[in-house]
Amino acid sequence: MKLFGPNQRTQYSAQDILEQWDKCAEEFTFPMLDNGYTYPIDSRLSAYRDDKRWALIIEVVGFHYRAGGHDSINNFLHIFGNCLDFEPGTNASNFLSITSNSDDGDPFDEDYMDSLNPKVKSILIRGQKITIPTDPGFYIRKGIELANPPKIMIWEFLRGIAGDNKEQFLATEDEIRQRIPKDLPLILSLDEWYHNDLANEENPSQNETFQMIAKVLETGNVNLYAPTKEPNNHWRNWPDGGAL
Repeated sequence: MKLFGPNQRTQYSAQDILEQWDKCAEEFTFPMLDNGYTYPIDSRLSAYRDDKRWALIIEVVGFHYRAGGHDSINNFLHIFGNCLDFEPGTNASNFLSITSNSDDGDPFDEDYMDSLNPKVKSILIRGQKITIPTDPGFYIRKGIELANPPKIMIWEFLRGIAGDNKEQFLATEDEIRQRIPKDLPLILSLDEWYHNDLANEENPSQNETFQMIAKVLETGNVNLYAPTKEPNNHWRNWPDGGAL
């Protein structure tokens, strides 16, 4: 967890913020980490504020198996706030494509495009050439059980390399500032947190993480974020993600 900025009061309330998040949850535009169509890979939460404006960005990197190929690998930016040029929640323009073919060729199998092409040894992530691990031992060491060895599914590969390539998966500062005001200060950044279970109808306002973050945004006091629950946003905690 990273904490930023001085304490200061605002012209909006935590209740205002929680109401927006709950409305987005009702409209299915708040992050659901066990989305049945998407295998979760990685995530980050970033909160921004000053005395008049606030914004929250929750990035969810995932593999949407129905899209196929590179279109299936995206960073979904869920953006909320009172200073946006678009409706809070999800927006097609806020999906970031992050992979492409290297000079080795197409890394996806030809039939279903959900597993690796064993003949292709690399992939581009944000233009950076990444070697594709094909040794099952690599995945065992990462705590990833291959569903159908020796075949390696795309989400297994992405989960395997995510830890060493986290910043390549997530949004750049420029991409963030294209979507929220450039002068809005970052106050809180989390790579681990306790996320609400939308599939079981737990709204953000019922979750201690978002109750605390709303108070941080209202007051500017980062010490109000003092979680008591263990983080659960890691993909291992959401086995139903991609299961449909």
